Amino acid sequence: HPVGDEAIRAAGRAIQQALRDADLVGRIGGEEFAVLLPYADVQGVRDTAERIRQSVEALSITTGNGHLLRFTVSLGLASFRPPDQGLEQLLVQADHALYQAKAEGRNRAVTYTAEKLDL
Repeated sequence: HPVGDEAIRAAGRAIQQALRDADLVGRIGGEEFAVLLPYADVQGVRDTAERIRQSVEALSITTGNGHLLRFTVSLGLASFRPPDQGLEQLLVQADHALYQAKAEGRNRAVTYTAEKLDL
């Protein structure tokens, strides 16, 4: 557990460093984080997701017995479209995209589209 906790803290720092001042990040449970990118266009979101992915992929943690631990991140991207969409629906869409990223091999970002994902 201590190594897992350190991995989560390191990932959180890497995510935060990849963001702009206006962006928000928070841990929403377990090893999952949510990132809100206000005023970002589609390309800006993709660029940020790639910076996050690369930052986490570059991390390494040394365990208590001297083993080097490396890990990656899968990202689910979704766009907020008020007034027809609430925050809860946005998180559900991002979660669907996240599971698609994991199914496609992990260490990648997938953008939510209703056509691509079975809801």
